[in-house]
Amino acid sequence: MRVLVTGIIAGLDDRKYIEEAIACARKDNLDVKYFNLVDEIERTGNKKLDMLLGTTNYLFEVIREREYRKIGYELEKGKVENAIIRVPATIQWNRINFKLKDHEEIRNYIRPDIIITLIDAEWLIRERFGKDPGKNVFLGRIKEQKHTIRDVLSWMNEEVSLAEDWAAYMGVRHYIIPTGQDPRSVSKLIKFKDVPSFYASYSMTHCDKEARDEINRVVKRLSKYGLVLDPQAIEIGFNYDSVEDKEATYAYTVHRDLHWFVGKVDAVVAIHPYSERPPLSTGMMDELGHARDYLKKRYMIFPPRNLSPFTTDSYIEKGHIFSNPDEFFLCLEAEGFKPLD
Repeated sequence: MRVLVTGIIAGLDDRKYIEEAIACARKDNLDVKYFNLVDEIERTGNKKLDMLLGTTNYLFEVIREREYRKIGYELEKGKVENAIIRVPATIQWNRINFKLKDHEEIRNYIRPDIIITLIDAEWLIRERFGKDPGKNVFLGRIKEQKHTIRDVLSWMNEEVSLAEDWAAYMGVRHYIIPTGQDPRSVSKLIKFKDVPSFYASYSMTHCDKEARDEINRVVKRLSKYGLVLDPQAIEIGFNYDSVEDKEATYAYTVHRDLHWFVGKVDAVVAIHPYSERPPLSTGMMDELGHARDYLKKRYMIFPPRNLSPFTTDSYIEKGHIFSNPDEFFLCLEAEGFKPLD
């Protein structure tokens, strides 16, 4: 499988994550080639990214086209079956977000089977923006500009939006994966074709240790059946410089969970392992409502028997509420989902 990986190219710590994903794939005896577009550009012309961004847009585009074609040639020459190709969809430079409209070169020469956009918590990215850039002028400029939380969120949103357009243009699936998630999430997409995908929905606000342990057991077991997007893989920040940053973070979090996660998976699995209190999470119910509108499969693990008719007839499909995880997994397999390994 050829996996095209996008994501903002500063503050993400994506290189380590991709290396870990490749290591996971190699444990499954998969040979995975890695290409990084920016590395190739800088190596070939001996010009760093900041210098290229200072040229005309046309020249930078021509240079990118050349490198895409070279990567495509290497893929074909080596008859490479499995590869990760890391590219930016956008670049933030001098307060301008440059859209890299490289979809035709990617389609013609890379021909990805799937596109992934890596993301991380906005506050962690901004912290990394402030680290010593060493001799990297591009990262030095990022540090100098002291991006706000809203700037970080905007860049991530632009990156996701353009990657979505690329995926739609090429007719392949697009997933958004936090780098806080197990890197086997990526290696799984390399190893298997048409991997089923699930979003784990549960209360993030009210969750004691016993309940969280139960949720984690369900998520771990579910991961054997496909890709599981877990909201605890990305941690919302709570320290804000301004009310505007807080509002942006909250709006982005809702948008991310409902549209980037729920909107892209095959099914939503709601886990509420409480026999009494707390009541059903408002976030979880909103995610189930959006899953219904997106025509996704919906399942709920919920011990109580005194269910609301609004839950059973509106949010959850008939026969998809289970009193324990074992019932849920029996249903999952009866519907054709099987462990991948």
